[in-house]
Formats: sequence, structure tokens, C-alpha cells
Amino acid sequence: MPFCLPTLTSHTLKPQDNDIRHKYAREYIPNAVFYIPFGYYYAVRLGTVWKLLSWMLIYIMPTAFYSWLTFNGEWWMFAINYMLLLIAVFSLYELGYIFNDTVAIRREEQPAIRLYEHNFRHFRRYSNLIVIARIFYAVQAIGLLRALNNSWHTFDNQHLWLVRGCIVAMLLTFTAYNLWRNKYNAWLYPILVFSRYLPYMLLYRIDGWGILMLWLSFPCVNMLERFSMPKYRFHIMRRIIPTENSKTLFRAIYYLIILIVPFILPGSFIETYKYLVPLEILCFYRLLLLFVVKHHRPKNYLNG
Repeated sequence: MPFCLPTLTSHTLKPQDNDIRHKYAREYIPNAVFYIPFGYYYAVRLGTVWKLLSWMLIYIMPTAFYSWLTFNGEWWMFAINYMLLLIAVFSLYELGYIFNDTVAIRREEQPAIRLYEHNFRHFRRYSNLIVIARIFYAVQAIGLLRALNNSWHTFDNQHLWLVRGCIVAMLLTFTAYNLWRNKYNAWLYPILVFSRYLPYMLLYRIDGWGILMLWLSFPCVNMLERFSMPKYRFHIMRRIIPTENSKTLFRAIYYLIILIVPFILPGSFIETYKYLVPLEILCFYRLLLLFVVKHHRPKNYLNG
């Protein structure tokens, strides 16, 4: 089946079009982003510095914090390990995004269009090179991670195998998600989202509380929101999140509840409240955003 979107051309689709399918994050997306780690996610899914900072809060901050709790060593060594693992994980996760935005959309009646015609043409011509480049980044990052560990011994190599397995499972899950395009793939989505968070919790030691709090920090609320989307909306979530704009208030309430629960349960809910720090930061951010959007709507806000 030749790759084509016959009704979508650079002449008929413009950033200002009102078609709800059009999810352009930027007025122009260079083809180079297919090959640059984090470049595709920023240009195609985020599009603004504001959303980049938001992503750093909901992804970088909690994964780094909870992973740090499992680490025993120098901070600079942790920083290097984290960056290498981040490159490995996100290079392949972006590959899933790429196939979602170029191939999987052909299986949808009303796909979200995030790329321009010149991007589709480039992908059609160089898809193999894009895949090779993305896998190359991940393999090299994991190789450097292992080489550094052989010198500094910051983690057990058995844990590195767990990380590798988790990353491979992440890529397979994204592949299954892209192939399975119907209402019920919403049940696979929370597994997919958490698969990009979990590798950071497997490198040093397994911390059950850290994994649970990491799940609550974003994947859980994202899962609930997914079940409220028009394509997948379930009855209970229709009542809780009736519209896309309802998500701002829902997120603020979610984090408030998550923070209150440990203090009202009898006994100690967790062994130490340091696990709540990322959730406190995210709660403050969501409450602040609740106020901000009443007076100013940031570009691309809720343009998932």
C-alpha cells in the first residue's frame, strides 16, 4: 500500500485551519527532526518553550527524583547515567511517535494530522534511515552506559539487562498500539505511557514506593484523561471530564487528592514523605496553571 494522504497537501492545510484534525505544533517542521533526539517530540508534539518546560516538570523531574532515591554515588555520575538512559528511552519512544504520525493515522477515520506534506514525503523516502538512526542512538547510549559502569561500578549489570528489556518492551508496546487502532486501545495506552517512565527505576535497585509514586505523578492522571477523550470516552469519565477544557481543573483536583490521602490514612502510608516531593511540585504547578489559563491561554495548550 503506497504511503499517501490524498486530501492533505501543503496547499490545502495551513496552521490556521480550523479542522479539529489538524494538530500542528509549529508553522514549519523541518525534516531534520526525524533524526535528532528530542527534536521530533519538541517540534511536532510540543512546539513551544512553555510546553517544553511543562514536559520537564512532568517527565524529567519525577523520573530523575525517584531514580536518584535509588542511587548511591556521586551526583555527576548519576547525571551522566540519567542523560544516557534518557537518550536511549526517548530516541525509541520518538520512533513510536513518528510511526503513529505517519503510518498509524491511515487506519483512523479522523486522524490527528501533525505533519506537513513535505514531512510525509521525506518519511516515505527515508523511513529506513530514520529507523536505523533512532536505533543507533539507543544502542550507543546503552553501550556507553555499560562502559561507564565497568569503570565506576554504579549499578549491577543485571539491572542493565532489566532496563534493556523494559526499553524493548516499550518499543513493542508502541508498535502494538500503532497497529491496534480502535476504541479499546485506550487500555493499552497507560501501559505505553508508563513504559517510558519505568526504566529509570530499574537501573540501581527496585524501590516499590518510588515506582508507585512515579506512576501517580503523571501516568495515572494521563490514563484517566485518556478515557475521557472523544474517541475513547467512557461513561464515568464523561461525568468527571466532560470536555477537554475540564482537564485543567481535573488535574489540580487530582494532585490535591493524592497529597491529602497519605495524611488522612491511619498509620504511615509510606515510610517517608520525601516521596511526595514531586507530587507537591506538580500540585503547585497545576494550581498555578488553573489560575493562569483563566487570564491567558498558552499556545498549543491542551493541543494533544
